[in-house]
Amino acid sequence: MPVRRAVRVPARRLLPVALAGLAVALTACGGGATAAPAEPAPSSTAVRDVSLTVDGRERSYQLQPALGLPAGDQAALVVVLHQEGGTPAGVASETALQDLRRRGAALAYPAGVDRSWDAGACCGTSSEQGIDDVAFLDAVLEDVPSQAPVDADRAALVGYSSGGMLTYRYVCQRPGRLAAAVVVSGSLESDCGESISTPDVLALHGKLDGTIGLDQARFIAALGLAPRAAVSSLGILTRSAGCDDVPATTAQDDAEVREWSGCRGGGRVQAQLVPGAGHGWATLDASRRTLDFLGERLLAR
Repeated sequence: MPVRRAVRVPARRLLPVALAGLAVALTACGGGATAAPAEPAPSSTAVRDVSLTVDGRERSYQLQPALGLPAGDQAALVVVLHQEGGTPAGVASETALQDLRRRGAALAYPAGVDRSWDAGACCGTSSEQGIDDVAFLDAVLEDVPSQAPVDADRAALVGYSSGGMLTYRYVCQRPGRLAAAVVVSGSLESDCGESISTPDVLALHGKLDGTIGLDQARFIAALGLAPRAAVSSLGILTRSAGCDDVPATTAQDDAEVREWSGCRGGGRVQAQLVPGAGHGWATLDASRRTLDFLGERLLAR
């Protein structure tokens, strides 16, 4: 009868088997420390607060990633700036732009220091302390693509009231950075450089706005200044961008529409001046107007 010889198995092949057996034994006996079960990774579409440090100060923004984005696709990015005294959660609710998420855009809502922005001459703690909110917006625009799949070439700012003031400032100081911008009840309270290029800009303004006048500035005690009138802000921006001197004027959507073309960089500046409306977002029907404008410029395929 033939004799079977023992087969020697190299120790390096036995080691994984031995370790696996040891793990099973420890689990069965219930002895020793066991690793805590790993927590599930957050959903890629989960709404979350993101912190980052800018100029040595901790800042934050709320991120609402796009919904239903096909694998491998990148979303547009819309950064929404709250009004004086506002918050990311508050402006997210009031502006009601979440339909953009379902249409392929991520939304980001930065938080101002003490609920304020440094838009130049205005406003609050941020302006008094010279907080560099332009640098903060740079940081947000650079950080979001590390948090969600975003196309940096399809980024827009939407600013309401003092957030609109900062939007104007960013358009002037970061020419070529944005694909679109929307200013709602805002004014230009900073310098706008010469020979800038401008993205497509929509300015929404109520003709009865008691805070930012249409043709004349009004002193606002709570702000400690007289915000520049809407027509003046638009004049400075369009001259800086080399747009046509005279806008085309039409009537649409219950608003007087003035549009400047021929702007440097290929953008257009459109103002929708709404009769019977004041400073408030809702009175301007700003959600619908903003969704229509950004849908055409960021999401049309």
